[in-house]
Amino acid sequence: MKILLVSTLYAPNILGGAERVAQDLAEDLARRGHSVRVACLAAQGEARGAELNGVHVDYLSLRNLYWPYPVAEAGAMRKALWHALDTYNPSMAHALGRLLDVHRPDVVNTHNISGFSVAAWKAVKERRLPLVHTLHDHYLLCPYTTMFRGSSDCKRQCLECRVYGSLRRRGTRQVDGVVGVSRYILDKHLELGCFANTPARVVYSGYDASSAAADRPPRASGSPLRIGYLGRIIPIKGVDRLIDAFLALSGGLAELWIAGAGDPLYEAALKKRTANRGDVRWLGFVRPEAVLRELDVLVVSSRVREAMGRVVVEGFSFGLPVAGANRGAIPELIGEDCGWVFDPDRPGELISILQHCVEQPERLRAMKNAAYSRARGFTRDATVSGYLTAYREAIGDRARQ
Repeated sequence: MKILLVSTLYAPNILGGAERVAQDLAEDLARRGHSVRVACLAAQGEARGAELNGVHVDYLSLRNLYWPYPVAEAGAMRKALWHALDTYNPSMAHALGRLLDVHRPDVVNTHNISGFSVAAWKAVKERRLPLVHTLHDHYLLCPYTTMFRGSSDCKRQCLECRVYGSLRRRGTRQVDGVVGVSRYILDKHLELGCFANTPARVVYSGYDASSAAADRPPRASGSPLRIGYLGRIIPIKGVDRLIDAFLALSGGLAELWIAGAGDPLYEAALKKRTANRGDVRWLGFVRPEAVLRELDVLVVSSRVREAMGRVVVEGFSFGLPVAGANRGAIPELIGEDCGWVFDPDRPGELISILQHCVEQPERLRAMKNAAYSRARGFTRDATVSGYLTAYREAIGDRARQ
């Protein structure tokens, strides 16, 4: 099968889980013998083609006012104009269309399409190609992708989101199949009128840590408990609230390991708060397995509704109990006996969980097997099989039209 994946970003330009999911999927499909190509965005002047782990990647120049990934300094007016153009960007549809004309895939699977806009779907449908879309965030519902404004979670679409989202919602009629990376994110879009009468399925994003258990180094008896965070260091991820909870614990019994990168000013402010604490370690951007194999418990402290939160599954793959915020799909992923769910807007809840971990480390050891068992339900092989089923259904539906 000739498959084209479309993703806002792709390796080596990785900001979060969606890019890792797209890369894993592309490489796993190629290993199964499919011809896989990826179209993604690049800054002006950086367009190119490249071979990466058996996958051909076309980096297309973004045609908008500025390059926003990861963060761009732009005034309010420029940001508003950028998002207005990103509601429907004909220039990006034209660029993608030229690629489609040359390679004629059997099926197109769009992932994050910020920058491409829903105009990418029109380019696909003008060529009568089967189209599957994967929901990784709230982009179709909210121009900022998060349904989070200021310092609070949005309970419903605001006027701005309804205006921006109306054209995007109509565009979903062009899609032959939709995949949600969680039940939460799929149901949220269906609830708000997207993908009406479109075949839909949930395909969780898998993660395989084949020798995770064997790779975990032994820990000396009586060592401080290692509490960890892995992800982007930005305000909506709630890292400041995790630090608050950790600092409320008695000293000397635990360490906090923070891995990731993000907003430099936010990160600098957090580092200043913990500058005199030898029990808080800032690791920077590292491979997930490099930090997960060293931890005792993982905290996912997001203040926004996560579409999936693949880091939860990554933690389970290393036998880690996970304390996760009650946002989006996080509670959906955390099963019985391998974690806790807390409200990030109620500081005492996370403090109580961490205190429990410090006081009963033997309980964490007992939860490891439950975590490993939970992880076995989220394999990359199952993910690929789910996508291939969605592709075949879309191809069959298109052939019958």
